[in-house]
Amino acid sequence: MKRIFAATTCALALTFAAPAVAQDDGASTSAEVDKEIAAMSAMFGDIFGTADPLTAEQEARVPSAQSVVMKLFPEGTYAKMMNETLAPMFDQMFTSMGMTPGLMLVELPGLPPSAMAEVDEADLQSAIDLLDPNASERNSDIAKMTLDLITGIVVEIEPSYRAGLARAFAVRFSEDELADLDAYFATPVGSKYASESFLIYADPQVMSAMNEMMPKMMEAMPSMIGSIGEIAQKYPKGRTFSALSNEEQEKLAALLGATLEDLAASEPAPAPTIVPSTEAETEAEWVEEEGAS
Repeated sequence: MKRIFAATTCALALTFAAPAVAQDDGASTSAEVDKEIAAMSAMFGDIFGTADPLTAEQEARVPSAQSVVMKLFPEGTYAKMMNETLAPMFDQMFTSMGMTPGLMLVELPGLPPSAMAEVDEADLQSAIDLLDPNASERNSDIAKMTLDLITGIVVEIEPSYRAGLARAFAVRFSEDELADLDAYFATPVGSKYASESFLIYADPQVMSAMNEMMPKMMEAMPSMIGSIGEIAQKYPKGRTFSALSNEEQEKLAALLGATLEDLAASEPAPAPTIVPSTEAETEAEWVEEEGAS
């Protein structure tokens, strides 16, 4: 349930979790999901913040900016982007990420990644067919549901997004510049550019080029994890509940609206600290953790 929720949320930003391995039915209660949604909403609210109000001069330019934005982002742009450009990508992403045989065999029978290192890909897929013959159909249904859900959301917010674009244009362009843009977008080539300008960023040619970023990110990950560890060692660790004084424990309980007993019971067991001595060891541990997750 948690991974399906994460997949749906991340898909809003074209980032996907693996839905096919999210078969921990009942693992999350409705209350837990509500908490996750609230936390996610708060996180995005903190990230994007609140825009400054427009000045009187900027506000006066909004009507001109709206004329430009309507050409750049006409009604139905989001639905067209989802249905024509992103739908095939959704299907491919959910299928490739959710149906990876090795990943599913780690998840379903709990086999270690090392047990499948020498197994042929076709044999791995045959094993999946035995363990989960409905995997393909399930992933297809999840992909369609997610696409329909996100399409509905973006179509609903499209007017607000368009209004935000108009305010942004009113801030960044003068009245004369807005008039020049409006005139250009009224020409044949300008009209074509305006109607395609947002859609082109989701074009398969652009998105496939973005795929080149993933290997670079994976290559840099072990080094980044090592650097994070080095930075973390420069600062004292945060204190656990049991490390607080009685006065601090009572203050924390009051702040969180929890009892001392609940806070004490929820304190996790201390985890062993592993400090890799080399980047190679960092990479090996990171790969092992990724395989086990």
